[in-house]
Amino acid sequence: MSDEKDVKQAKRIIAEKQLVGAANNTKWNKLISEMRELPNPPCYRTKVVNGYISGWDSEWYYHLPFPLLCVEWIDIELTDNALSLVSSIGFEFEKTESTIRIWGYFPKCYESFGEKYT
Repeated sequence: MSDEKDVKQAKRIIAEKQLVGAANNTKWNKLISEMRELPNPPCYRTKVVNGYISGWDSEWYYHLPFPLLCVEWIDIELTDNALSLVSSIGFEFEKTESTIRIWGYFPKCYESFGEKYT
């Protein structure tokens, strides 16, 4: 998991970029626990505040970018289950034909937005 150094670095970057939180641990934890319950969870990719964008992954246990404080956005493969879940949790999100983007921070970052899940 995360350590104090990772949290400090993330907070420094968040302050430097003047990012404002759009999600919180309660929402992230609800999303993750519900995705883990699905028989075939959708794939996702993330961008963290230091600029790193992950590849697409379907593993919802160990491959997530912990601490979740670091998540600038997460793209999730568009499925009915995922859209319903994201909506019910109350995330700030937008969708394309193939993905849902949840923002962890404002201002919204549209980098790579609309790229199809592959």
